[in-house]
Amino acid sequence: MNREKRREAVERQKRRARRERRALLLILLVLAALIAVGVFLLHEKSPAPSPQSTDTGSARPSQASPQTTAAPQETEAPQTTEAAETEASTAASTEASPEDESWKLVLVNATHPLPEGFTVTLKELRNGHHVDERIYPELQQMFDDARAAEIYPFINESFRTAERQQEIMDDYVASYEAQGLSHEEAVEKAHSLVAEPGTSEHQLGLAVDIVAEYDADSTATWQWLKENAWRYGFILRYPADKVEITGIDYEPWHYRYVGKEAAKEITERGLCLEEYVADAG
Repeated sequence: MNREKRREAVERQKRRARRERRALLLILLVLAALIAVGVFLLHEKSPAPSPQSTDTGSARPSQASPQTTAAPQETEAPQTTEAAETEASTAASTEASPEDESWKLVLVNATHPLPEGFTVTLKELRNGHHVDERIYPELQQMFDDARAAEIYPFINESFRTAERQQEIMDDYVASYEAQGLSHEEAVEKAHSLVAEPGTSEHQLGLAVDIVAEYDADSTATWQWLKENAWRYGFILRYPADKVEITGIDYEPWHYRYVGKEAAKEITERGLCLEEYVADAG
């Protein structure tokens, strides 16, 4: 009798243990389900990461006149710079009206200073040079095509502030004085190579001085540009046979953007910008 009771008691304990294990397992399953639901809800509420844009690109124009700087290539967000004189309107109409393209043919020289209040939106190249952002696509394409032809151009000078223009003028004057010229003679000679602040195309952001990369002989580079630059809207600004008109000595490195249509006509007719603008006016 005592044996039967002990057996029943053991069976009850086993059944109780099995129920407790099942209950514990059920609790664990419920907790796991609740955790999974919580994680899902948190994920749904989390904001998706916003895409980031990367600005790459580059025009690696090169060296030009007297000095050489590191190779250029594009880069940062365009910036607006006040160039102490001239106002080039990039005004975009909200309506579908034709774009004013007169900015391409702004004439700047000793008798035509920069318009008062001039501003320009600049594009920075990888070597720190800057150009008017509107000419960048053609400039980049020109450099890409030159490289494809095994010509490696390099931008030596581009946009300049009035202050920078004055520094260059002063450097030339000082250099000629050191060679024995009087101050008046040095200034006169410097003026044949460098424009006074307010009368330089470099302040427009439309002019670039280009030479061969790696300080190589620039002859092949200049020859390629002379034959092809017009296709991209650029002209040789100071030809050897137009010194009397431009007032600037021949500069095979100085190229000015005027737009493809004007560049084609100027090149075909053998004009300088002064002559083209006079004819158009």
